[in-house]
Amino acid sequence: MRALLLLGLTMAWSAWAWGDDGLHNTVDDAVAGAGGFVLAGRVTEARTAAHPEAGRLHALYRSARQLLTDGEHAEVRVRVGQRAWRAEVDDGGYWQVRETAAPAPGWHPIDSDPPPSSDAGLLVPSPLHRVGIVSDVDDTVMVSEVNDTHRLLGNSLTLPPEQRLAVPGLAALYAGLVAATPHPPSAPLFYLSASPRQFTDNLRRFFAANGFPRGVLLAKRLGEGSLTDQRGYKTARLTALFDALPTLRFVLFGDDGEQDPEIYAALAERYPGRVLAIWIRRVNPDPARPRLPGQGDLAQLLADPRLLDIAAGGDPESR
Repeated sequence: MRALLLLGLTMAWSAWAWGDDGLHNTVDDAVAGAGGFVLAGRVTEARTAAHPEAGRLHALYRSARQLLTDGEHAEVRVRVGQRAWRAEVDDGGYWQVRETAAPAPGWHPIDSDPPPSSDAGLLVPSPLHRVGIVSDVDDTVMVSEVNDTHRLLGNSLTLPPEQRLAVPGLAALYAGLVAATPHPPSAPLFYLSASPRQFTDNLRRFFAANGFPRGVLLAKRLGEGSLTDQRGYKTARLTALFDALPTLRFVLFGDDGEQDPEIYAALAERYPGRVLAIWIRRVNPDPARPRLPGQGDLAQLLADPRLLDIAAGGDPESR
């Protein structure tokens, strides 16, 4: 009872002390592929994220408000460089526009009215690239402890992004892989997350705070399949990515806390020759958890920089 009272007082104090922003967009990252690109986002009522030094109760309050935010009707205008589009907003606040012609290779800021809630960009990969990188987020780059529900909820809901723990050495590893590509400013790096899009701003803050190279963040829209069907969601996103970038082969990073090894193995079977390497972080406490053939141990890769060539698939065109 005392805890509930304290939480209620904290929520009331937080609302008064920190306030909320005005109407804003959570704008998704985008990538230009064979069929062009899609710009998308969601207009919501104000739901400010926890500030970096926030305590657990304040962060919990802010996380809950982010998850429960309602969509808002608004007239949305989206811009990339000198090009502009008008987007229709549905009843849930979601909007999107499609375009077939892409600008020059590199990252292009996405601007909008209402303004983006955090920096979003359109990635146009250079045709020089032959290898792309896909990384899972929870328990691959960010310590989430998905096999312990209590710790998972505590990490996800009660810690500001800047206080979340990153897997040591992984930001430097990804930075090295990006630097080794033929055109680093347009390196095809993707962060695949099963977290809801309401946490997009939080994830971007985490990546920035921990020095991860910029990549296209792919997050989950609530209602996009079952909340517990991570395999179906990730398979669909990866399939769309492989189809959009047919000239690329991929290096896949994940963990064995849930189903990344099985998802990646099925993808490699579906797209013969398109998966150059799979690296799995071992976090599952079950000693009987199978290790699939041909999948490397991410801890070994982090401990031995000489394996960087293997992480890039040993592909000479990726250099």
